[in-house]
Amino acid sequence: MEYAIKEALRLYPMASFANARRCMRTTQLGEYTVEAGVDVQLDTWSLHYDKTIWGEDADEFKPERWSSMSNQPSFLSFGAGPRQCLGMRLAILEEKVLLAHVLRKYSFVTNTRTQIPMKLIGRATTRPANLYLSVKAREF
Repeated sequence: MEYAIKEALRLYPMASFANARRCMRTTQLGEYTVEAGVDVQLDTWSLHYDKTIWGEDADEFKPERWSSMSNQPSFLSFGAGPRQCLGMRLAILEEKVLLAHVLRKYSFVTNTRTQIPMKLIGRATTRPANLYLSVKAREF
């Protein structure tokens, strides 16, 4: 379940704007000089879809990729370093508990109104333009 959650967050980082920082002192990054006071924002979406990092199948949902890269430094859905989201572990734990309770009794299935591929909207945070799924009771 953890691999599926991480893979979903890799493909759809919801608050990618949180990876922005203000440069506190003039810094040289390769051939670029970043002046003090300049706001720098990391392009999380491009990083999460980079084929040189994630492989040629970077745009596919493949949770099994996490079995060999559990501590991938290029995964920034919750940021990284000393300013990483404090609620990350709680958020992932809550998601696991919720999914376990719901998926124990129900399955989510596409229907005729389901838009594939999903269209995302928003800038600061992203969300589906619409999301239509059907809930089907599991048979035991």
